Amino acid sequence: MKNSGYEKNNTILYTDFLGLGYRYLDVHTNVLLVFQNKKNLVKMWSTVVKWWPDDEIKMRFVDHTDYYDFVLYGESRILQSNWIFMKSLKTSEHYKRFKTESDDTAYLGFAHYTPKIEEGDLFQLEIFKYRKKVTNVLFLNESDAEQDEVVVQSRRIRSYE
Repeated sequence: MKNSGYEKNNTILYTDFLGLGYRYLDVHTNVLLVFQNKKNLVKMWSTVVKWWPDDEIKMRFVDHTDYYDFVLYGESRILQSNWIFMKSLKTSEHYKRFKTESDDTAYLGFAHYTPKIEEGDLFQLEIFKYRKKVTNVLFLNESDAEQDEVVVQSRRIRSYE
């Protein structure tokens, strides 16, 4: 499977998504991986994330001054590989709200971004029904991140790109 990152020891770093969206209508916030390419979105769900056991998915947010690093880690015994989705993102009001209201659990979802469709629209976001429950969500500062195995592993792999 083609990926947009680096592969080392059956761990694949994937960075080919636009960013994150947040949706607050459920008991737990939905954290949406936002893709511009619908084909990549469907492929990442059906060949990777769908096979992750919910209770083994790890989601990390590492805070910096005006941005944060998002790290999503999952492993699959069926696929015999580990995947890390990683992206540095500008801190937004939506992120701050999610962080404040978080109970260390989130629903992971997928959304397709389409730029301006009609006059007056900024964009269209199609939210897919794909969903995983993530119960291992942590917000870390930089010193804590250096002790977190998921963050350390993702940074090590990214440094080989």
